[in-house]
Amino acid sequence: MKYFPQSEAILKEIKKAKSILLNAHRNPDLDSIGSSTVMYSVLKNMGKKIKIICPNKVSPEFLFLKNADKIETINFMTFDFRLYDLFIILDSGSYDIVSGSKAVKLPEMPTIVVDHHRSNYFTDVKLKLFEEKASATCEMIYKLLSDWNVSIDKDMATALFSGIAGDTVFFRYTENTREAYKIIAALIEKGADKDLLVEKMFNNYRFSSIKLVGEFLRNMKMESSPAGAFVWSAVDLATFEKHGKPKGMRELTADLFFQSVKGAKFGLALLEEEKDKIFLSFRSIKDTDVSKIAQSLGGGGHRNAAGGTVRGEFEKTVKDIVDKVKTLI
Repeated sequence: MKYFPQSEAILKEIKKAKSILLNAHRNPDLDSIGSSTVMYSVLKNMGKKIKIICPNKVSPEFLFLKNADKIETINFMTFDFRLYDLFIILDSGSYDIVSGSKAVKLPEMPTIVVDHHRSNYFTDVKLKLFEEKASATCEMIYKLLSDWNVSIDKDMATALFSGIAGDTVFFRYTENTREAYKIIAALIEKGADKDLLVEKMFNNYRFSSIKLVGEFLRNMKMESSPAGAFVWSAVDLATFEKHGKPKGMRELTADLFFQSVKGAKFGLALLEEEKDKIFLSFRSIKDTDVSKIAQSLGGGGHRNAAGGTVRGEFEKTVKDIVDKVKTLI
């Protein structure tokens, strides 16, 4: 059984190329890193010259995935794309997600997009493989490799399993539950190391990181909107720096708490990670589509998990965002 009609066309383009770029998107998560590192292994085995590029440094907690240490932090404004024949964009709905900046344009080179985000804006690319019902891009990569009859080893299975686990908040949210669990079972059969993922991602938090989660919870407020009640919390740069600027705590707090408050339809965590640059994480219960809110703020994502970035002075920008969210959905 073939999963995708585009699989052969994608493989044909890959075979034509000698030097291939892969991306890990800004502030890369398990799905971004899992999908890019597995593709790195596959394309390396095909004899291709491969580079994975990212606008941000990969957080140390993700380095347990094979090839995560191969991801190179670059400046997309100065990087010479002319040295490569093909760019495969993974797990990204728009080029600013890839590059970290709305000021950077897509390079003029053959490009393939593989993504599952509802808010995918790529149009002018050579090939686009899009599956909104996929729980993660790693799920799509599993299917693509199956179509290519590529053998998946234990390291690849662990990376794909980790990407699916990350994007479903450890299997709490799946668009197509039956399909996702069939693939999860197949990855476990191929040696996916669930215990390693749990150890590295859930039993390994620094004390200062948990203290930052406490700041989010201490600041939490409840408001009303046309969609119903929602909770939100914002942490400024000074507080973020005070706790050592730990990565992933905004997302972790949103995953664990912001869609779990009784009576609230959704939640929003805001963090000023850089001066006047505020990162947003939305989480919601099943029937509330926060991707629409994120899109109205220049971001995107999934029905129950979305995000974005807004620039501006912290207090005023937070107020403006919350005031706008109160009117949406």
